[in-house]
Amino acid sequence: MNLLKKDFQKGFVTVRVNTNDDLWYLEGIIDVGDLIKAKTPRSLFIQREERRVKIGKKLMTLTIQVEKIEFKKQMNSLRLTGKIQEGPEDVQIGSYHTIEVRVGSILTIYKREWKKYQIEKLKRAQVKIPTVLLVVVDTEQSTFALLIRDRINILSELKNPHSIQEEKHIEFYKKVASEIEKLSKETEKIILAGPGFAKEHVKEIIKSKFPELDKKIVLDSTSSATRSGINEILKRGTLDRIIKESELVKESKLIQDFFTHLKKDDGLAVYGLEEVKKADDFGAIKTLLISDENIRKEEISKLAESVEKKNGQIEIISSTHELGEQFNRMSGIGAILRFRIS
Repeated sequence: MNLLKKDFQKGFVTVRVNTNDDLWYLEGIIDVGDLIKAKTPRSLFIQREERRVKIGKKLMTLTIQVEKIEFKKQMNSLRLTGKIQEGPEDVQIGSYHTIEVRVGSILTIYKREWKKYQIEKLKRAQVKIPTVLLVVVDTEQSTFALLIRDRINILSELKNPHSIQEEKHIEFYKKVASEIEKLSKETEKIILAGPGFAKEHVKEIIKSKFPELDKKIVLDSTSSATRSGINEILKRGTLDRIIKESELVKESKLIQDFFTHLKKDDGLAVYGLEEVKKADDFGAIKTLLISDENIRKEEISKLAESVEKKNGQIEIISSTHELGEQFNRMSGIGAILRFRIS
C-alpha cells in the first residue's frame, strides 16, 4: 500500500491499493461512520414517462459515509456502502452508493479521530515483507504454503503413492523439487522443513537441477509434513530471522506468550470481555489482544480506546492462522498484564 497523503490532525489519509492483502489491512482500518472519497462508477438513469430507465454508468468522484463494510476475499474486493455526502450536481445527496475497492484503487479516508492501532496498522501495511514459500516433506507426503505479508495460503499437498517402497522415494522427492520450482517463481525465500532426512534429499535434487533456486532455501525441522508442520515453522526462530517484520510471527509469539501465562496460571493473562474490562479498570493491561472479527464491536472498540489512554499496546490478531483461530474461539479478546490484579 502506498500512502500518498496524510494529515492526521485534519483527519485524513490518501492511499493506493497495491496488493489484495492491502484490502485486508483497510478492512481493519476503516470504521462505520468514516467518510470515503474515491472515483467510482455510478449508474445513470433517465425518466421515461413514469419509469426510471438505466442508460449506463459514469465514472465520478463521490464521498460516502460508511454504513456497511464487506471484505469479499474470494473476489479480491472490499465493498464500502453508505449515503453520498458529496458528488457532482446530477447526483442525489443522501442516496446510497457502494464503492468497490480493488488493487489499483485510490481512496481518501476521513476520520473524526485516528486511533493509535489504526495508524500503526497503516504503517505496517507499507512495510515490504518478503514472500516466503514454506514446504514440509517426509517420506509420505509434502505440504506447500505461501506466506504473503501476514497471510498464510495453503497451496497444495502431494502424497507419495510408494511410501512403503524405499527404493522409489527418490521419484517422490523429484516431484517435490519440481513443485517447489513451480511455486517459487515470485518468492524471495524458501523454508524447506520436515522430520527425518527427506528435506535434505529434496535439497540435493534442487541443488543439482535448479542451482539458482538452491540459494533461496533455508532448512528447518518439524515433526510433521502436514499443515501442522507449516504451523510449527511459524512458531520457530527460522521464519523470524527471515522476516523480522512479519506480523504473523509477531502475532504468534504474542499469543504463545498469552497462552503460556494462562497455562502457568500466574495471573498475568486474562480473557473474556468482563475480565479484560476489570483489568483495564486497574490500569493493568500491557497488551490488549483483539481478534480481527471483534474489533468492530462498539464495546470492544471503546475498551481499546481506554487501554490506549493508559499507554497499553493494542494488537489485532488475524484469525487466518491456527493460533489466531484458537484465540478467536476462546472469545477473541484477551490481555497480557503488567501486574497481577488478584
